[in-house]
Amino acid sequence: MLDQFVEKYRWYIGVGLIVIILGGIGIIYQDKLSRERQGKDQDRVTELTKQNDELRNQLSKLSAGQVAGESVEQEGNKIDINSADAARLDTLPGIGPARAADIIAYRESHGGFNSIEDLKNIKGIGDKTFENLKDLVTIGESLEN
Repeated sequence: MLDQFVEKYRWYIGVGLIVIILGGIGIIYQDKLSRERQGKDQDRVTELTKQNDELRNQLSKLSAGQVAGESVEQEGNKIDINSADAARLDTLPGIGPARAADIIAYRESHGGFNSIEDLKNIKGIGDKTFENLKDLVTIGESLEN
């Protein structure tokens, strides 16, 4: 009886087996593609993580640099608080137009700054703000010289 069934439906059984085999091959191929995509995605994540770490290191090396639109002053390009105009002073972190005007007013009324620590004499510039500024500013000749 089984022989008659196999003989009668041999063609259908053969086609069914071929469909099953092709389906399995398709599944294996899709799995391979998926693993390759995951590998590429993982490589991209690794690359982005490296870039992120590099940027973090660069930012941490800038002792008092500015993020989110403020300028960053590095060694050799410090702002001279005895000669800078209000616009230049305004680029310093924590110094807006009003504080820049206060710096200029202090400079003019005291004949200039004798040291960068004199910035602490200006209302609104405390230890924390000064820490952010000290590596970004320098003093040239005071107005009295």
